Amino acid sequence: MKRNTFILTAITLFIGILTSCSPKEKAVTLANWMQQIEGQTPICKISIPATHDSGALLGGAALQCQDITIREQLENGIRGFDIRLQAEPNKKLGVYHSVQYQNITWEDNVLPDFISFLKENPSETLVVSLKCENNDDYGYAQLMTASLEIPENAAYFVQNWRPNITLEECRGKIVFLHRSRLISKEFPGFMCLEWSDNATFDMQLEASSGIKGVASVEDEYFHESAIMAPYKTDRTFENMQAAMNETVIPHKWFISFASATALPKNGPKDFSDVVNAALVQKMQNVQKNCGMVLIDFAGDKDAKALTQALIDSNKPLHK
Repeated sequence: MKRNTFILTAITLFIGILTSCSPKEKAVTLANWMQQIEGQTPICKISIPATHDSGALLGGAALQCQDITIREQLENGIRGFDIRLQAEPNKKLGVYHSVQYQNITWEDNVLPDFISFLKENPSETLVVSLKCENNDDYGYAQLMTASLEIPENAAYFVQNWRPNITLEECRGKIVFLHRSRLISKEFPGFMCLEWSDNATFDMQLEASSGIKGVASVEDEYFHESAIMAPYKTDRTFENMQAAMNETVIPHKWFISFASATALPKNGPKDFSDVVNAALVQKMQNVQKNCGMVLIDFAGDKDAKALTQALIDSNKPLHK
């Protein structure tokens, strides 16, 4: 009798464990770290590790900005992406950094990687910046509009953006940040208006519904030499601190680029070797919203440490 009671108790406990473990409650890893965050948190209040020129693995010292693929970035905790595209003769959008084609396309590589990752990790959301590279605006607008309107793709896009949109509304989906115009007046995500060059600035955001928002952007990317890396670090962290301390505009978005260059003297790696490590030091014990921070060479030791520091800064938002 005691043995039967023991077996029955064990079975009951086992069933209880199985029924209580939903996909959202699986072990937390860098691939699903957003599952820890309370769903009612606005996206603009979450520190989001991101990559600058996310697809730029080619181009040598002048143009290479990353050392791991977009899929690897996703698995390593990156949730923001900077995708730069040019219309190709084959009617696809090639990933570029300046004139350097990266041998991948939006349609065949990048978007499928995003969607497959979200299928596997439905607790996550991605913020994806899209920009036309090399001035073929019309070709870009046609092809990107067509891609965004494919029904099976559109199911993974946040359609009705507003500044205070929450994580729960965005789980398993992509929030698009458009830096270049599209053909259609209806589009997912929001359009960035009047992006300033090589500056720190506020800009207006606008959804296709007409709903507006504001973002503070630090994108001081061009300097005389890598000697300016400490200055670049300070400028980036100042914008991150502005995100931490924002009280005037409750749902202002913050975007900070930790990336920079000083061509022809120094390339992106010369800056990232200094800036990433310095930001890790400045991030010690920070547990406030830093906004979206775009990093170069995301596979590097210091970049991984910065990614982890940004993720850890969200601890006050945990369930």
